[in-house]
Amino acid sequence: MSTVRSILKAIIAEWKDIGIPRDLIPRDYVIRPKKRWVTVITGARMTGKTYLMFQTMKRLMDEGVDENRIFYVNFEDERVYGDTAFLTELLPAIREEFGVSENIYLFLDEIHLIPKWDIWLRRNLMRELIITISGSTSELMPDRVASSLGGRTKTHIVYPLSFIEYLRFKGIDVKKSIEYSLRKYDILYHLKEYMLFGGFPEIVKTRDKYGKLRGLQEYFLAILHRDIIRRQNVDKPVDLEILYKLLADTTLFSASKTEKTMKSLGYKISKATILKYKNYGEKAYLIYQSEIFSTKIKDRLQYPRKIYFIDTGLRRAISTGWSINETRILENLVFIELLRRKKLTERIAYWRGKQRREVDFVIEENLKPKKLIQVCYDPTQEETRKREEKALIEAMRELGITHSQIITWDYEETKQINNKKITYIPLWKILLKQKTQQNTTP
Repeated sequence: MSTVRSILKAIIAEWKDIGIPRDLIPRDYVIRPKKRWVTVITGARMTGKTYLMFQTMKRLMDEGVDENRIFYVNFEDERVYGDTAFLTELLPAIREEFGVSENIYLFLDEIHLIPKWDIWLRRNLMRELIITISGSTSELMPDRVASSLGGRTKTHIVYPLSFIEYLRFKGIDVKKSIEYSLRKYDILYHLKEYMLFGGFPEIVKTRDKYGKLRGLQEYFLAILHRDIIRRQNVDKPVDLEILYKLLADTTLFSASKTEKTMKSLGYKISKATILKYKNYGEKAYLIYQSEIFSTKIKDRLQYPRKIYFIDTGLRRAISTGWSINETRILENLVFIELLRRKKLTERIAYWRGKQRREVDFVIEENLKPKKLIQVCYDPTQEETRKREEKALIEAMRELGITHSQIITWDYEETKQINNKKITYIPLWKILLKQKTQQNTTP
């Protein structure tokens, strides 16, 4: 019997002994694996992809699937090395050790670490297997994995906890009507913590604030080294780390300006390398960007991009000036929530007018603007309120939209200005609405 097969038998047997963790707290994802399709769970490191696999296994068993037909392998196990034999020998190992050869539910964590993983999946797609894979790599992004597997995939992108999930992890049951109750202030207290420390599950469970901060800094380094430097063979890791820390303090990104800033700090790095490193961050689900809204490709390429991070807590943990600006923190949080809820056909952009007024978010579909959203933590100052309203009015006129929103911390009002409707709405009201759209590919 091969050494690889023996290792696989040991890994599977150990997992069978340990079983599914008892402390599972359900996430708002419903994953239904099926034969002849590959279910893909992807997203940033530490967002809970493995626990989502466990949640899916538990649901399958609750629905009557024999637990002896469910198998989990984590290819990040230190006993596993980069040899295709770890996939080739998997089914023979299961047959020999457990006597199962059909209707097998396979949950394969970090499968992309094994060479030719996609070829193995293609070859086994037509067998009596129900396969779910996961990983925090660009190779599992919807477009790439669908291309590798001939379109027979359903991809679920996992984000840090939504606010409703966060409250569930805290053991808080949200009542439908809390607006005029003391419960609202409890919600605002937790929303402040959620905004400052983010939604990574293990960070939410950590009680000590210094522990949260240390954990977030460690997450950043783990993503940096394991998902970017190691996988992309980055030869200047210090430059990469400094770049991401600069991006954490950046609202509008320009490669030219970033190059000058890096050089002023003593780092010789080209514009091309900066763009390449930024792309690496996107592939690892660490950073996101939004383009200016325009029907002209030239404008979309030429104008600066707005930069957002996967988690407000992580961004604060590695930034300096950004971490004290409440509106900017709020804007990043809103962006991730919009990303979580958007349809696959929608795109998130920002708008800039001729007088350089800006609107934070334009939700567009097929280059047609559908919704305008501005973010302002505290619009009670008249000057601030007028600035935000003028930008929205100008954008609504240009784009032919009659209604827009300003998301605030806890300010609420509806105004009619020159036949244009602007609704001020508190963030907590939006976040407590159960999301209706899951980020999945068909």
